[in-house]
Amino acid sequence: MRRLTLVLLGLLPTTPALAAGYGLREHSTEAMGAAYAGAAATASDAGFLSYNPAAAAGTQGGDFAFSAVSIMPGSSANYTTALTSAGTPAGGNAQPKDFIRNAIVPDIAIRQRLDDRWSVGVSMSVPWGLSTRYPDGWAGRYHALGSKLVTLNVTPVVAYDLAPGITIAGGLQAQYAKGTLSSAVDIGTLGALNAIPGSVPGAMDGSATINASGWGYGYIFGARAALDDGWTLGISYRSIVHHTLSGRWDFTMDSFGLGAGIRSATTLLSNTSVKAKLATPAELQFALRKQFMRDWTLLASADWTDWSSFKNLTAVAGNPVQPNDVTLTNWKSSWMIALGAEYAASDAITLRGGVALDQTPVPDATLAPRIPDADRTWASVGGTWHATPDLDLKLSYGHLFNDTRTISQNPAMTGNAARGTLIGTTKSSVDVLGLALAYRWQ
Repeated sequence: MRRLTLVLLGLLPTTPALAAGYGLREHSTEAMGAAYAGAAATASDAGFLSYNPAAAAGTQGGDFAFSAVSIMPGSSANYTTALTSAGTPAGGNAQPKDFIRNAIVPDIAIRQRLDDRWSVGVSMSVPWGLSTRYPDGWAGRYHALGSKLVTLNVTPVVAYDLAPGITIAGGLQAQYAKGTLSSAVDIGTLGALNAIPGSVPGAMDGSATINASGWGYGYIFGARAALDDGWTLGISYRSIVHHTLSGRWDFTMDSFGLGAGIRSATTLLSNTSVKAKLATPAELQFALRKQFMRDWTLLASADWTDWSSFKNLTAVAGNPVQPNDVTLTNWKSSWMIALGAEYAASDAITLRGGVALDQTPVPDATLAPRIPDADRTWASVGGTWHATPDLDLKLSYGHLFNDTRTISQNPAMTGNAARGTLIGTTKSSVDVLGLALAYRWQ
């Protein structure tokens, strides 16, 4: 288990946000093939533990699943206005591209039936993450250069069969989170506002980088009912997880010596410790499966995420002279609605497909380049090859169509006094390709 954890941690640093907000749904290649429709009602392999702990009871003996999803985004933006907080042109590239990075999202899960009532399982998944990186000299550099959040959820669960086909389950979330935020610092404007001779706004940049990490804990519970008439219903709730992230806030000075002088005189811009509060949101999932015409299964899901808990992101410096770094968010709760179907083409091949509408939690008023989120539409296809009685191989492909959005940031907004004005549009699309294997034993 320790070796598997190290492998996952090695993959985490390139994880981008793919679901709404900074959420990730890529826990199962099979689920992705149906655009996650019916995921919380499905228990065909251990990978579905990440959607519903009641999936632990879906095995007669035990099984293991490994899934890896490759995320290949395309992104671009066009900013028509970029000003320093002094009101002068910021300069730099106003049409950045490919600022959302490629990634691989892994998931590992195992489950075991103990007797005719009890089952156990554990999953290691990446439920939250984002990664954006802009060029150093771009026009919005005071708002964002790099933004990265990586998480690892280790979730042991226990399931109990109340009756044949009816299962309740619960478990613990142990969640590691690591965040990095970097941006340019307009030392020229800082000097000009303090009447330091020779200061030129927008032309004497330094940079600031915050690195912080920590563990948080929560719970998960769920239920699944396979009924005689071909219906299977699932419900799952994943709690909010509160983090206190601790780390370092490091500054790089401009080449003109202005920042070094300010640091020497005031201790402002000095490297320091930092703490930040982060809460990854609660999720509620409803799902169903309905088998009909022997070879077909209808899939549907409605997933709710309580993003309203994400009001702001505030980094508090250990240096009392250094102002807090504040990003106002005021996100709202959001829904993802998915429909899909499976077709048993033969004893060896199962095909699936699905579509989904995924609502962004980010309101227009606080949309920023760190997380240029948008409503998105999923379209996915996939299949399973039952290679042997004990081994399945799975392949899925999906495409996300993301809406174009307008970013409008100004110095009067909370946290933006030193960032200036940034106005423009941003858009993206994503291709995803998943590969998985599932192995069973009795």
